[in-house]
Amino acid sequence: MKRISLTAIGKDRPGIVAGVAKVLYEHGCNIEDSTMTILEDEFAIILIMSAPEEMDKDSLEQGLKRAGEELALTIHTKEIGKESPEKAPHSTHLVTVSGYDKPGIVHKTACLLAKWNVNITDLSTKVIHGEGKDAYIMLIEVFVPGDADEKTIAAALKTLSKGLGVKIEMKPVETYESL
Repeated sequence: MKRISLTAIGKDRPGIVAGVAKVLYEHGCNIEDSTMTILEDEFAIILIMSAPEEMDKDSLEQGLKRAGEELALTIHTKEIGKESPEKAPHSTHLVTVSGYDKPGIVHKTACLLAKWNVNITDLSTKVIHGEGKDAYIMLIEVFVPGDADEKTIAAALKTLSKGLGVKIEMKPVETYESL
């Protein structure tokens, strides 16, 4: 099997997922891992798919080009290695950030996590516009290596939260799975 990544972005409207998925299905592709979301009025897709070795890549590209034109999407594909998806890091912890919006929250939080060799597996942010100051929420799924000192990382996040004037918490994922 071939493994292919696909990214697409364009103005949101009904039918985007159906249109892209139809082309993939017609070419024997299987969507294995995906994120599809609306950011303001833009719709974004990133996915990993498998495809039969004999699949005609040019035919797939032409089908996606037609779908992109019909749906006003910019679509990009890239063949990726055949590495097993089991090797991808899984989320072990959830980091939440909340407070008033200001520049640098993502950058400083991501730098701190990288310093401790913590891998970000998923990240989403949202600004909630209100009267006066805007509220900011960030949810980060992370993989904390087994040899990392979680208490030290949590203490560093607490120090960062004071410096940024926001609330930052890190909890193991299993805490949320038991709800």
